[in-house]
Amino acid sequence: MKRIKDFLRQMKLLYKRFLYLLARLIETPDKKTVFFEAYQGRSVACSPKALYEEMKSDEKYRGYHFIWSLRNTDRDDLKDYDTTVVKFESFSYYRALAKAGYWIFNSNPRPFLKPGKNQAFVQTWHGTPLKKIGCDVEKTGNALTKFSQINKIYTGESEKITYMISPSAYCTEKFISAFRLKDVHKEDRVLTTGYPRNDYLFRATKEDCAKIKKKLHIPGNKKIILYAPTFRDNQYSAVAGFELANYMDFDLAKEYLGEEYVILFRAHYFISRKLDAERHRGFVYDVSEVEDINELYVISDILVTDYSSVFFDFANLKRGIIFFMPDYLEYKNHLRDFYLDMDQLPGPVTGNQEELFAYIKSFSKDFKADEKYLNFNKKYNYLDGPHTGKKVLDMIIEN
Repeated sequence: MKRIKDFLRQMKLLYKRFLYLLARLIETPDKKTVFFEAYQGRSVACSPKALYEEMKSDEKYRGYHFIWSLRNTDRDDLKDYDTTVVKFESFSYYRALAKAGYWIFNSNPRPFLKPGKNQAFVQTWHGTPLKKIGCDVEKTGNALTKFSQINKIYTGESEKITYMISPSAYCTEKFISAFRLKDVHKEDRVLTTGYPRNDYLFRATKEDCAKIKKKLHIPGNKKIILYAPTFRDNQYSAVAGFELANYMDFDLAKEYLGEEYVILFRAHYFISRKLDAERHRGFVYDVSEVEDINELYVISDILVTDYSSVFFDFANLKRGIIFFMPDYLEYKNHLRDFYLDMDQLPGPVTGNQEELFAYIKSFSKDFKADEKYLNFNKKYNYLDGPHTGKKVLDMIIEN
């Protein structure tokens, strides 16, 4: 059965490759056509969204045509004279890629999708890494991809890159290493600019936050905890996909925190199975379907996460961050390992729930970022601001 599945998977891949080659024969690249994709077509979000919105608002890009790749193309908000939506991995998708002068992605596209000589591939990536990525991963706990395949994917990606966007000197160093950019003499293609996706964090108003809370039906008299764990590479099944990574006992959490707080649970975008939050209605809100996580950042008082990169972005807000890592040793020794030591993080680290809840309660008393937190931002977020998107576009788009 496995051989049959592998054979069918290979045939499907060959068919997609054929569609792209055919599209390349049909279409001619146009410098005023820009292709955007976030999280492999799952949403309109992250730095591709920020760059799209910046281009839409700037008269300099009047006359450009924008194309979004999405798995769900039913999007009234993108129906505009200058914007087209194509279904992820359809023939229209491959034709759009063949036509676009600029490709703006935040994750790895298919290995066979290679831009032509008159096309620019802009890799914005999707976060500052705490856990090791790409060719820096030395563990073998990935359920889907073998160690040798990971190296092949990331080194293949490096050959495509025209520009790669980085938020800090630290991140630039890790991208050069993880993508083996020195091997293809592209280390100078990393633009250390800040992340366009974080522009919103500096622009959001109290009115914006009130609208978001109203949309999500969150009571105005409660403080908000955003709980955003990442996925586990070794917790995957062919039927259900990656497992839901929830290590918090919501019954216990409600007992400790229910009078003062609500919890917004945000699963990683790889996770397809929804959280069953019905029995905790009014206390736990599953916000995994909220497209842009920035909306959740700006309304939250405290972030609880584990090994996700979300805390780097959230730290721009100078609000409380707690790291809940009950499986730290397994993750470090068998899955990914980390670039940073835990004592460098801008908040307390714990694997114990009662201790986690105690930290949350202590943060409720007018939290103020301490010197360690501020120094963290000076090292990792010093370039973020309200106009990073414009700065990036001025560097990557030829006018």
